[in-house]
Amino acid sequence: MMWGAVQAGADRPDVEAEQGWDAEHEAALFLDEHRLDHCPDNRAVILYAIRHPDSALGREVARRTDGGVRLTSEDVVALRPLLRAHEEAGAGQGAWQRDLGVQADRLEALTSDARQITSDFTSDMAALSRAHRDATDASGTKDVAVLIEQLIARIARTEHDLAQLSGDIASLRDRIETAPRDADVDPLTGVMSPVGARRLIAELADQPHGYGLATCGLDDLDVIEARYGRSVADNVLRAFVATLRQACEGVDIIRWQDNLFVLLLRGRPLAHLALMMEEARAAMLARTLRLRGSGEPIGAVTLSAGVAVGMGVPMQEAFDRAEAFRAIASAGQGNRVVSRA
Repeated sequence: MMWGAVQAGADRPDVEAEQGWDAEHEAALFLDEHRLDHCPDNRAVILYAIRHPDSALGREVARRTDGGVRLTSEDVVALRPLLRAHEEAGAGQGAWQRDLGVQADRLEALTSDARQITSDFTSDMAALSRAHRDATDASGTKDVAVLIEQLIARIARTEHDLAQLSGDIASLRDRIETAPRDADVDPLTGVMSPVGARRLIAELADQPHGYGLATCGLDDLDVIEARYGRSVADNVLRAFVATLRQACEGVDIIRWQDNLFVLLLRGRPLAHLALMMEEARAAMLARTLRLRGSGEPIGAVTLSAGVAVGMGVPMQEAFDRAEAFRAIASAGQGNRVVSRA
């Protein structure tokens, strides 16, 4: 089955199964065609891509299967972060809609109360004036005091409710501003983009125990692209990121630009990140990457990395040192990790 054939149905989201298009059935056929296991994770990725072809996940599946290329299990693993980003964004959007509806109802009710209080204020004050004017004994004065206390209590309750609502709306605004978006995730590799890492980067200088920063990239990606084409180079990049994930558990990975990745490890010694990068280098060298279809190996693919420490300094300072080390590492044949000159 071609992905384009699946998209033909998915382009009409209003078409239901009884009208001739069943996304669940299409997902099952897709998994069979691409020889993928029908496990819940695989099924969830493909089903979402079929139902939302214009999403980042749908477009990436379409790109990877363009021309009849078979999707592999490694591809699906690499695509899962995109699915999580979509699910979190969708769940957050639904929550915002519900919360906004609740806050709007509360605001409308409080606005109505405030209008009523304003309207009543004139009449209440007129009543107080008359009561004060007509008061000739202690009981009349007591009535005036009771009216004043009731009015003050109503105003205080409304002020409290308005203050609480203001706090709720501010919290809701923060949730909306910090929610994940498509731009937060690199669509090719599924790791963070610089946009997605902006808050993390801003907080680095305040890390009490400092942070480790590595910059890394593949040594011969340009040669691979020139020889085999962009799609093969993209697949090699995805394999590279999968290797980084396995070797650098607990590290934040950012695709900084093209073949340059930034890895951040907070609160642990520099040696930990340097060791992880060395493990990633050895694992990448040991991989045998082959062309789909022919099975021809493309040869050894290596990485070079520079590792620096940041202690109470912005990311740019540690980044510049790591890049200087990476330049040393990549000189000659590359395939090195340098953490000190």
